[in-house]
Amino acid sequence: MKIRKFLLGLIAMALLCVISPVHAEETNADFDQFMRNEFIEMMGNDYISLHFALKDYEKYGITKPKPTIGEPPTLDNSESIAKVEESLKALEKFNYDELSDVQQHDYDTYKYYLESTRELLNYPMFDFQFLPNHGIQSNLITNFTEFVFYKQEDIDDYLSVLESVPAYIEGALEVTRTQVQNGYFMTDAALDSTLDGIEKFVAKTDNNPLIQIFNQNVDKFEGLTEEQRTAYKEKNRDFILNTYIPEYQKLAQELETFRGTRTSLSLYDLPDGKEYYAALLRSKSSSSASLQELFELTDEQLKKLIDEARTLYLNAKKDDDLEEALPEKDPTEILNTLQGHLQEFPEGPEVTFTASYLDSSVANDGIVAYYMQPPIDDIVNNVIKINGDNVNSTNEMYSTLAHEGFPGHLFQITWYLNTNPNPLRTQLSNIGYTEGWAMYCEDVSWAYSDLNDGAKEENRINTNLNYILPAQADFLVNGMGWDEKKLGKYYESLGLNASAASNVIAAVTQEPGSIVPYGVGLTYYLHFRDQAQSALGKKYDVVEFNRMLLTHGDRPFDIVQKDLEKYLEASGASVTTSTSNKPFINLGKIGLWVSLAATVLILVVVFIRKKKENNYQ
Repeated sequence: MKIRKFLLGLIAMALLCVISPVHAEETNADFDQFMRNEFIEMMGNDYISLHFALKDYEKYGITKPKPTIGEPPTLDNSESIAKVEESLKALEKFNYDELSDVQQHDYDTYKYYLESTRELLNYPMFDFQFLPNHGIQSNLITNFTEFVFYKQEDIDDYLSVLESVPAYIEGALEVTRTQVQNGYFMTDAALDSTLDGIEKFVAKTDNNPLIQIFNQNVDKFEGLTEEQRTAYKEKNRDFILNTYIPEYQKLAQELETFRGTRTSLSLYDLPDGKEYYAALLRSKSSSSASLQELFELTDEQLKKLIDEARTLYLNAKKDDDLEEALPEKDPTEILNTLQGHLQEFPEGPEVTFTASYLDSSVANDGIVAYYMQPPIDDIVNNVIKINGDNVNSTNEMYSTLAHEGFPGHLFQITWYLNTNPNPLRTQLSNIGYTEGWAMYCEDVSWAYSDLNDGAKEENRINTNLNYILPAQADFLVNGMGWDEKKLGKYYESLGLNASAASNVIAAVTQEPGSIVPYGVGLTYYLHFRDQAQSALGKKYDVVEFNRMLLTHGDRPFDIVQKDLEKYLEASGASVTTSTSNKPFINLGKIGLWVSLAATVLILVVVFIRKKKENNYQ
């Protein structure tokens, strides 16, 4: 789905420089100026994006826009399409061969972003406003709970933004009414999840997080008189209790009236659904590979994982404890431990972090955890939030923090930002790359754990299956129109339990495309690694391989493939690789029992890691 522009501030990326990227090689000054201008325009039109992206926006030559949540949504995307077309034409005027290597990566990444955005803008009827995990009602709350006060002006701006919410929600509702009239709405299952989330939020009044967190932040802010603190708190409390919460209650009531208007389960069966899903898949996968090619990629990986599981269980000895659990540890302790196991990765910058639990009223069932970045001009302090209700074991906590922290999102993002990239690149998310990296880090991090070898392997296999399996089902159901019977037969052909199909379909039709970046992204990384190890043999250097992946930041996999081929050639690879875009040959919970051998069952639980961010989901 297209994330609304006002959520750009939650993109999980940061920047260490001010504006101009500093590269070791000669650069095209006009190109750099163009990219700066695009960045300034993007930030100058959206207060929320600006606030979350920059601590000191004036140093970037940006004039602060009016502090509101943004222009209400609309079904008329003509203006946005025109702007994208304008940027594309300006970009394509540059002579690609005259750009530096870094600039060529920026060019390719921006072009992919613009083309993907243009494709999605052609399908406004599919831009569902109130999905349970990526909907406005959820993202708004995160904007306010994570809003930081750097100066007193920010407190006043916060209250102004808060007051703009009712008009924004009404605009989104007007869009939804038109969508419903034309036969477009989310599934009833998705509606149930949305309403459940709203119910939990509005149930809290004086202890509502939007009141408590605001009060805490005002109390911590230096330089205010007691009278000012009291006035700010009273104004915020009054608005939350008497306007904001009632607005959410009204929203829930109207959304309920739309129940049953969605007559089809998958996108495939909606008018233009196949075409829209193709555009969605390009955005979510960070790959130009076709639907069929992605099926083949994930199919190959699934079969490999299932073979590995069979081998593990058939060779397991009677006394092997494959279900061994890690000892109880505080999230900070786990992150410190993981940070100490970065020997296979190139050195990153020094950073600090905090890890804390979400209030239950703002942690819906689709949230496991998220990484919240600092402003792009001050990246030292990093924040991770955890939904304790969705982390049910010490092993799950370990993998979650490997995903969000080290060597996952926190490490990848701060490492790249420490290379001083162009600031526009901090707003161009390739979610398949970023979530694929975090899933790849879950895969490798099991080797660092204190579990026995068998338990390490069992957790690794299950982690990968948990994301690749439903990701593949997402594009089989939403992109190819597979029903439960056909999906069940496919699972049987893999040696899996056909009954899993029902639960998987229920999940992937709630928020189509949400799981794709995780499973497809992970598949690409695993194949990139296999390709490098096969080509280099004893010459394979895991640190240099990871450096290649990290260099140039999040980008489409088409570009990563080219970078891999250059890396292999420079490393003295013994085989020639293909120039193909695909390689050779991971919010809700889904319970799956997977039959991997005659008497062996593995419980597969899918936790779609919901990141509260723009374009980066």
